[in-house]
Amino acid sequence: HDYCTMMKRLNVLSIPLLLLINNSSILILGFQHALSLSSIHQHFLPTKHPSSARLYSTPPSITTTPNEQRPPAAPIVTRTYRSYKWKEHNINYRVEGPASAPPILLIHGFGANVNHFRFQFPTLVEEGYRVYAIDLLGFGASDKPPDLDYCIELWVDLLEDFVRDFTASEGETWVVAGNSIGGLCSVCLSARLPDFIRGCVLFNCAGGMTGFRYEEIPIWLRPVLYFVQKVLLGPSFGADFFKNFKTKENVESILTKQGVYVDTTNVDDELLELLLGPADDEGAEDVFLKVFGGPAGPTPESVLPDVKCPILALWGDSDPWTPVDKGLHPGKGFSQFNENFTLVTLPGVGHCPHDEAPELCFKYMLPWLSMLGDDVDDGKKRGVTIS
Repeated sequence: HDYCTMMKRLNVLSIPLLLLINNSSILILGFQHALSLSSIHQHFLPTKHPSSARLYSTPPSITTTPNEQRPPAAPIVTRTYRSYKWKEHNINYRVEGPASAPPILLIHGFGANVNHFRFQFPTLVEEGYRVYAIDLLGFGASDKPPDLDYCIELWVDLLEDFVRDFTASEGETWVVAGNSIGGLCSVCLSARLPDFIRGCVLFNCAGGMTGFRYEEIPIWLRPVLYFVQKVLLGPSFGADFFKNFKTKENVESILTKQGVYVDTTNVDDELLELLLGPADDEGAEDVFLKVFGGPAGPTPESVLPDVKCPILALWGDSDPWTPVDKGLHPGKGFSQFNENFTLVTLPGVGHCPHDEAPELCFKYMLPWLSMLGDDVDDGKKRGVTIS
């Protein structure tokens, strides 16, 4: 009875989000959680407690109303800004700041979009930069074609063309900055365009598009990963899984209770709307399932040696998804692969430091940006860790 009571309260988001964690034991736990809550539970795991198949439980003090009975709320987030045509796809991007200012490109993580950099735009523009943010293909207000094989390399191809097309003059160079998967894309882009990128900032960095590679996990765990990717997220159960994933209650629970935001001050209506809005777009379900069932792509460690520009990593030390000091791809080990890598650990900060603790990020980021391009070697700290 206690087991069933516990299982029915577990959040359906656990498995896809925990796939990003570089810890194999957590994968099993997240798999059990999601299995007990999805429709697949009813097919394979009979129970004496039918109520245990509930997708989530609402605390007794909260009364919810079915979505169809709720009056539509006025939007508080602008989703569509400007359109960039890329290989017949419309790519949404946002830009602010003087056309002649040094450009910075911000790259979001999984499930996010340009508006996740809501705190970066005003500050960086005020500091004298021209700030771009892009919705990766499949996310935000960009097109979501269902027939593509989504991967890190696809997004880096998009980012490369974007940087080349928006470089104002010969010799102009960019700073790229990304969160989670966007961080990995930033590293890959920096390696691919050494003549265009003068600095790279990581707001935590994912180990891959998905958190596991078959060759990196124990043999006994590989069937579980296969089952999750091909069955739970496959045609038979994927739609139901995504439907439960994108509820406001579930997303808010993940943000506030599973370490994404340690300080939940900025988990507000604006954040929830900017994350939830694109989930109702045509094609969003297909992208979601393809990303989680897709290849992990290159590791940060495999790409870092090819990056020629300085790298600043601002890493929340309480991030459970991409831990800085453990797992398969800990940020504390990145300096072994690039002598220009600087790590700043942010105490008590989770997976999205740029949005949870923007002022703390600016404390380190702005002075570092001001040093880029300075021909003063002894004024720069390289290959070090700052706590």
